Amino acid sequence: MEISEKEKEALKFLSSDFNQCFQQMRHYDSQITLILKFMFTAYTALIGIALGLYQFGLKEQKDFSTPASFALTIGLIIGLFMFSLTVRNRVYFVQVARYINEQRGFFLKFSPIGFGNFSKMYTNLQQPPYFNWRSSHTWLYGIIATLNSTLLIVLLYILEYDWIILAFCSSLLVLIQMSCGILYLRSRESKSASKAVFGRE
Repeated sequence: MEISEKEKEALKFLSSDFNQCFQQMRHYDSQITLILKFMFTAYTALIGIALGLYQFGLKEQKDFSTPASFALTIGLIIGLFMFSLTVRNRVYFVQVARYINEQRGFFLKFSPIGFGNFSKMYTNLQQPPYFNWRSSHTWLYGIIATLNSTLLIVLLYILEYDWIILAFCSSLLVLIQMSCGILYLRSRESKSASKAVFGRE
């Protein structure tokens, strides 16, 4: 079947777009991992400095709890922002992955050169779901939520709160973060790309 020049250009565009989207998808995926690595390194240093400063103050009978608490509070605020950023990246990742599936499904339905896709490579434009508890992304931002909770534990410890309060508040913070993340992701389902990403058409 002869195709027009316009259709040839459209095929070139789709081919290029498919390849670019794959790179974009890898970018969003790696960003989540990089955020986790950064937070783990930064939190280890921050907690070490804060506890060191606090213990030094006790030893020297000086109150360094205020600067230590301030540093931990700033770190926690940044950590909550990082958590929201990873959840947001999941939205970008899913939208691009679904677009790739749509393109693959479109071309494979013609069985080009007899290709049958017997391996059942992804062609469903409704997949992957924005939230999937088995997804590595879910576990990664679950770890980030736990790191934020750990920072809160250290903060409350320096402020000399009871261990029961520490355990309750840290557990509550993890629950709040994960609940907000899951609710946000689930609210993106059945929306167009513009609606899911920008909130409007």
